[in-house]
Amino acid sequence: MVNLKDLQVIVNQFDIQSGIEKIETLESGHINDTYLVTTHKGKCYVLQKLNTNVFKDIESIITNKAAVSEHLKQLESPYKSVSFVKAKDSNYYYKDNNGNYWNIMDYISNCVTHDVASNTKMVFEAGKLYGDFIKQTASLSSSTIKETLPSFHSVPLRFLQFEKALKKASSKNIANAKREIDFAIKCKEEMSELAILKNEDVFPIRITHNDAKLSNILFNQKEEGLAVIDLDTIMPGIVHFDFGDSIRSICTNTIEDSNDFENTFIKLDYYKAFCEGHAQATKDILTHQEIKYLPLGVKTIIFIMGLRFLTDFLNENIYYKVKYKSHNLIRCKNQFKLVKSVQQHYDNIIEITNKCYNLNNIS
Repeated sequence: MVNLKDLQVIVNQFDIQSGIEKIETLESGHINDTYLVTTHKGKCYVLQKLNTNVFKDIESIITNKAAVSEHLKQLESPYKSVSFVKAKDSNYYYKDNNGNYWNIMDYISNCVTHDVASNTKMVFEAGKLYGDFIKQTASLSSSTIKETLPSFHSVPLRFLQFEKALKKASSKNIANAKREIDFAIKCKEEMSELAILKNEDVFPIRITHNDAKLSNILFNQKEEGLAVIDLDTIMPGIVHFDFGDSIRSICTNTIEDSNDFENTFIKLDYYKAFCEGHAQATKDILTHQEIKYLPLGVKTIIFIMGLRFLTDFLNENIYYKVKYKSHNLIRCKNQFKLVKSVQQHYDNIIEITNKCYNLNNIS
C-alpha cells in the first residue's frame, strides 16, 4: 500500500479543484487499489492505482474508459456516467517513478453499492442500467475501443490456463480440489458452445463492460440505479457475457465468497426481474440470435469464473486478492454450485427469457 505522502504527490499531478484535505482507502474489488480523495472545498474524487500484474496495456485501458465516459456524457440518458479527470500533462493518467499507473475520477455522491440484491426492485433496476449501457454504447463504434484483455471470456483460453496450472499444481492442492477439477473437465464441451458461435460471427460485436456485477452499480437511497462504474474491462465483445455476469452476481442468494454451498442457487424471481429490466432497455437493439443465446451466456460465464478461481487456487493465488489460502477454492465451489443450479433450471430460464423479450415476435 502506498503511504499518504506519496498519495498526495500523485493526486497533485491531476487537475483537481483545490488542495487535499484527506485521503482514505476504499475497499473495492479484487484487482486495483482505490482511495477516496477529499479536497478542502469538499469536492471528492476516486483515485485508483491500476494493477499492472493483471492489466498489461494500461494506457489503452484508460483511453477506453475515457472514450466511453465522454461518449455517454453526450447522450440523453436518465443515468450518470463516470467522469475522468485529466492529469496536468493532458493525459487521463499519471505514471509514477515506479511505473505504476493512476487515474482519478469524480466521486458520485449520495449513492450506495450492494454486493447482494435484497429485492426484485433492485434487480429490475440493475437490469435496466446494464441494458442501458449496452444500448447507449451501441452508437459508439466498437472498432474505436481496443481489446485490452484478449479472449477474456474465452472458455478455450481459460481451459488452457487451467490445464497448465493443473500440471504444475501441488499434490495437496489437486487433492483438495479434486471434485472441482473433475467437474471442470466434465463441462468443457458444454461450456465451449458460445465460443464456437462467436467465432462463427453469429452475434454482432458490441462495446461491453465485462465485469457487469451488482457491486459495479451505484444506487440512490431509494434503490434506483444511478450509474455503471469500474470501467477497466470495457472492450469489444458479445452481450451474453455481460448479461450472464449480472445474473451470476445478482440472481443468487449468496456472494461468490460464501461457503454456504447448500443455499447457493439461481433465484428465478430475480432472474425474471433482471431480464425484464434488461429487455426494457435492449429489446429494440438485440438480434434474435443474441436473445436466443442469453441463457447460454448465463451458464457459461458462471463456469468461466469458477474455472478462473480454480486455476488461481492451483497457481497459489497469484491473480485475485485473497484473505486466506483456500479463498479461491471456496469461490470456485460457490460458482460451480451455481452452475449446477442453472443447469437444473435451464428450461425455466429459457422460458422466462423468451417471455421477457417476446422472442417469437423478434425478426
